[in-house]
Amino acid sequence: MELAIDSAEKPPIRVAEKILDKKELEFYKWDGDLSQLLQNVRDKLNKVAENWTREEKNHCLEETEKSFKFSGAILRLIFS
Repeated sequence: MELAIDSAEKPPIRVAEKILDKKELEFYKWDGDLSQLLQNVRDKLNKVAENWTREEKNHCLEETEKSFKFSGAILRLIFS
């Protein structure tokens, strides 16, 4: 199962500007090449899921979709 991770940097920056008085959270700081770090995460996630059943993979995808849906709703509320 391949999992896609999007490196959307703009929402965190906009959140920081809107509610954190432009302070950058440590969570959004990293050392190294972002593309390589994301690839490493993809590889680790794929390793974890390589022995999952189709049912487990589908459940994970459903929960991931919910996560993005609700985080998007939260961001819309922050920016409104």
